[in-house]
Amino acid sequence: MTTPTQALTPAKVITTSADYSAIVQAGAITNTIDTQKLFDKTAKESTSSPLDQFIANSNTLNLLWSNQENVSKEFLSIVFLGYISAVESYVRALIRSIIQVDVISLKNAENKPITFGAALHHSKPLMPEALMDNASFISCENIVNTFKNLLDIDLILDDTTTQEFDKICQLRHCCVHRFGKLGAKNAIALGLESHSSLFEKPLILDKPALGQIALTLRIIMKTINNSVYRSILDRTFPTTPVGKGSDKQLPKALWSRSYETDKILFGKYYRLFSTKLEKSPPVKEMYNRFISEKEAALLKLAKGSKKPAVPNPQPIPAHQPIVAENVEPPAPEPGAGAE
Repeated sequence: MTTPTQALTPAKVITTSADYSAIVQAGAITNTIDTQKLFDKTAKESTSSPLDQFIANSNTLNLLWSNQENVSKEFLSIVFLGYISAVESYVRALIRSIIQVDVISLKNAENKPITFGAALHHSKPLMPEALMDNASFISCENIVNTFKNLLDIDLILDDTTTQEFDKICQLRHCCVHRFGKLGAKNAIALGLESHSSLFEKPLILDKPALGQIALTLRIIMKTINNSVYRSILDRTFPTTPVGKGSDKQLPKALWSRSYETDKILFGKYYRLFSTKLEKSPPVKEMYNRFISEKEAALLKLAKGSKKPAVPNPQPIPAHQPIVAENVEPPAPEPGAGAE
């Protein structure tokens, strides 16, 4: 017969010190990562244009795989992420450099907040980097909005450029967040009808595919470079009057239309956007193209209006904001006003 005391006594007592969560042996971290030793403190900031930096970085990545016969898809995926990194580095370098050269962009960025730590420790040339601490360049829309919000620059890109870049960004998301597998949101962005059967399927990059991606990114970065260059130069030489009626005004330009007078300032813009690695046209040729197009626009404006002439924009110092200049009202026609 079982007594009350025996009923409360376990049939078998298990004694163990093992952690029930130790389903695998994890070990202990005995060596911590000293991150400050992982960066080159002696490195100097590049004096090349942002585009040349991008081209050089891309060329370095090309050497890792283009001449290799047998390259794993995993390695090609890693190199692919390197190209994306080169893109983001280019955009950041371009925005930072524009603020250092272009007075209008500088004034637009002046009221943007940065962190106290960035203000305390960044050198003056690198201070604009702090404006992009929370920026992400994983889509064309993000890049376009960043140029507009920070610099008031309209980045104009055609549909094909936008679509191809966004495709590449979706592939990047698969590599970074899903070890190459296609997620539902990525499939929707790429086209659900054609990608619905590929859910959770891994990305398989081969050499031709990576080569096409690398070339496409190079074309897109050059397109962005040229578009931003045009937008910036356009607003330094306005050719469209602003205002209404007799209050219409033609804003002043930064340029005298004399290369000898303008070459120092224009040279700053030229060096910012040109490439030595792929040999941009000479600076004087680019200046003449720019001035010729603007003079043609002014001539067209003058012919299209009843005004006898549109006054030539006068140069102003680069450190001063652009102000407006009055356009004289049209002269009265003979006999006008007589009753």
